[in-house]
Amino acid sequence: MMGWFLDIVIGYAIRYLIRFARMLQSEKWPVEKGTVSSAHCPAAVYGGPVAEVEYTYISNGEYYSGIHTKAFLLRDSAQNYFNGIIVGGQMPVRVNPARPEQSVLVE
Repeated sequence: MMGWFLDIVIGYAIRYLIRFARMLQSEKWPVEKGTVSSAHCPAAVYGGPVAEVEYTYISNGEYYSGIHTKAFLLRDSAQNYFNGIIVGGQMPVRVNPARPEQSVLVE
């Protein structure tokens, strides 16, 4: 039981650090309007519960898409986050001006 919990904590920490690094890296990138195309809250994921948001955006007249993955320690927290996502809704997206296919969803 303790090993399973440790896997979740380690998985959460790694995912959080990666997301934090991406947010820092994208801090000065311009913001575009993104549209949520789908959201998922997979039932079982190695390393703990996650919610995934797929989105599209336009940069320099071109369409792009991205996937935002957010880690949680508890399945209920992931489900609550997922329930708050509106497919078709808009969210801000930071876009790398040098590589517009690289983006980060801003929460």
